[in-house]
Amino acid sequence: MISIYIKDKNFITIPEKVCAAIGNFDGVHLGHQRLIEECKKQCLEKGYKSAVLTFYPHPSVFLKHMTNYPLLTPLETKTEILARLGIDYLIVVEFDDELAAMSKEEFMTALHQMNIVSCVCGYDFTFARKAEGTILDLEKEFEFHEVKKYVYDDVRVSSTLIRELIREGDIHEANRLLGRQYTISGKVRYGSQTGRTIGFPTANLNYRNYFLPKTGVYFVNVLIDGILYLGMANIGHNPTVNFSDDIRMEVNIFNFDSDIYDQKLDVIFIERIRDEHRFNNLEELKKQLKIDKAACLELAGDMNYTK
Repeated sequence: MISIYIKDKNFITIPEKVCAAIGNFDGVHLGHQRLIEECKKQCLEKGYKSAVLTFYPHPSVFLKHMTNYPLLTPLETKTEILARLGIDYLIVVEFDDELAAMSKEEFMTALHQMNIVSCVCGYDFTFARKAEGTILDLEKEFEFHEVKKYVYDDVRVSSTLIRELIREGDIHEANRLLGRQYTISGKVRYGSQTGRTIGFPTANLNYRNYFLPKTGVYFVNVLIDGILYLGMANIGHNPTVNFSDDIRMEVNIFNFDSDIYDQKLDVIFIERIRDEHRFNNLEELKKQLKIDKAACLELAGDMNYTK
C-alpha cells in the first residue's frame, strides 16, 4: 500500500484511475470494511486502483477544538489495518483551516486532480465548508456508489456506538462490531514497580491518544516481537497504592519476565473481568490479583488458547 499525505492543499495526481472510499474510518469497523469491499469490487470490475481517503487529524480536533481527541485507531494503527485489507493507496488529507474552508466545488476539483474517478461513501457522508457537500453532489461528478447503513445482528454499526460500548467496558460486543479485537499499541514506560514486589510485575503503557476502555481489569493478549502472550490489564488510577490523577494502563504478562522498557506492545482486549477497587493493603491486592489471573486463564481455556 502506498501512503500519500496531502498538506496545504497540494493535491498530487495519481498516475492511475482510482476508486476511493472516503471518510474518517476511525475504528475501521464492519461498516467501514463494507465500504472498502465495495471499493475493491469496483476496482476489480473496472480496472481501477483502490484507495481510502481519510483526514488527519480527526475533524473533531479542529471543529470541536479538542487537542487530544481520543481515537479507536490513531493514524499509525489505521494505516496498518488498511494495508492488511489490501488497499492500493491510503490518501491522508490534513484537516486544517484551509481544508475546512474549501467549498464543495473546490473539494471535488481536488478529487479530480488526484485522478479519482469513482467514489464510495456512506449514505450520510458530507464534506467541504459547513458540510455543504453531500452524496448528491458526488453523484453528479463521479461514478458513485452509496453504501447504506450497515446493520449487524439488528445493530447499526458506527464508531459512536463502538466508542460507547468500550466506554461501558463491553469489549466483547465492541469486538464483534469492529470485526476484530480492540487493540491499543504503545511503548512501555517506567512505572512505580509496586507490582513486582507482590509477584505481579506490570508494563506501564504509554497509550497516547487511544480511546480507553472503562476503568477495571481485563483479560488481554499481548503481542511482543511477533509472539502472543496471555495477560491481564488494569486501567485506572491505582487507588490502593501510588494513586494517580491520570488514568494508567498497566499490563501483567503471564509467564514473561524480560526487560521491555521503551519497547512497543500491542495489547489486545478480550474480556472485562471486574471493576477497579481500592484494597486495604498490598496483601489484599495480591490475593485479588491471583483470583483475576485464574479468571483470565479460565477464559483462555474456554476459548481454546494453547499458550
